Amino acid sequence: MRDRNVIAWAIVSMFGFIAINFLMSRPFIHSANVQMTMAEFWHTTLIAVILYMIPIIMAALNWKPSFYFMGLVIALYTLSPISVLFNMWIDSGASVMIKMLMSAFSLALMWGNAYWLVLALRLRKKQQDHADRKRFGH
Repeated sequence: MRDRNVIAWAIVSMFGFIAINFLMSRPFIHSANVQMTMAEFWHTTLIAVILYMIPIIMAALNWKPSFYFMGLVIALYTLSPISVLFNMWIDSGASVMIKMLMSAFSLALMWGNAYWLVLALRLRKKQQDHADRKRFGH
């Protein structure tokens, strides 16, 4: 397993957040709590891209602690699909089909973020084992 798998899944997470954020800003959601203008959508998208790209670039430059920062960013942006689930089933007046599709997309995004965590932990374990072998000569 290489760093690029972890980076690729971080990029998938970023685009998943942008897509779900865009969908939640559409009028077919019928939610009183989600009244996002396109200006607000672009503002939150810009913040997300910056927060994701900083650790992605640092990871591409082989700075190992960047994965800790990337984990923090992904954990933060995992709250969004959780919020979507609550908003869709508690507050939204959308059709059941829309609720089901948005819920499926949210669950898929949470699964992708969890998979990123598994990949990152495997990478960390592999790096630690390599460092231990190098340090102790095994």
